[in-house]
Amino acid sequence: MTAQKALRLAVRDVFGPNARAHGFKGAFPTWRRSTPAGDWAVVHIQTSMWNTSSELECIVNLAVAPEPWIRWWRDFDNEITGDVSRIHEDAGLYRTRLQPTGTSAEFERWWRVTDEVSATDAVQDMVRQLEQTGWPLLDALLSPGGCLAAVEQGDLGDLRYEDFPSHFLRARAMLIVDCGPSPELDRLLSAALLFAGSEESAMAQEFDRWARRQAQQAT
Repeated sequence: MTAQKALRLAVRDVFGPNARAHGFKGAFPTWRRSTPAGDWAVVHIQTSMWNTSSELECIVNLAVAPEPWIRWWRDFDNEITGDVSRIHEDAGLYRTRLQPTGTSAEFERWWRVTDEVSATDAVQDMVRQLEQTGWPLLDALLSPGGCLAAVEQGDLGDLRYEDFPSHFLRARAMLIVDCGPSPELDRLLSAALLFAGSEESAMAQEFDRWARRQAQQAT
C-alpha cells in the first residue's frame, strides 16, 4: 500500500468523522464550515510536493475568512471567485498550522507517513491537536466578534501586529465597516494609510475608498 493510500484511509476512518462531529463538511484534503453571517473556516491537510509512493509528509492548515474579508477581496482583485463554499485555506484572514505533538515553537515539523501504522498514528495525533487547539480556536474565531477580537489582540495566526501594522489596521477597519461611519473607522483608515509601505500604497488607498463606501451603504 502506498503512503498516499494509507493516509487517505486513516483520514477517512478517523479525521473525517471528527471533522463532521464539529460541523465541518468535506473530504480529503479539505473540510469547511460556515456561519449564517457568511464567515468560513477551512481545515486542509497539505502534503509535501516532494512525497514519494513510499513516504510522505503532511501538515494541517487552519484558516478563517470572515464575510467582509471575502467581500473585499472579491471587489478588489477577484482573489476569491466562484462558489464561496469551495474557498481555500490560503484565502483566510486568519491562518495557522497544526504540527506534530512535541514540535518546538522555533521549528516547523510535518507528520511523516510510510505505512498504515504511521498513517494511523499521524492522523490520531492530528485529531488530538484539533481537539486540544484547533476546534476551540476555530469556534472562537467563528463566534460573533471572534475575528475582531483576534485582530485587536494583534494575532492572526501566522501574522502579528508588530510585523504587519497596516494589515491589522485594515483588518480591524474591515470588520467594523458594517456598523457604518464612525470616528473609530476614520482613525483606523487614516492610520492604515500612514503605516502602508510604498509597495502596498495603491491597494491601501483602494481599501480606504472601499471601506468608506461600505460604511456609507450600511447606514
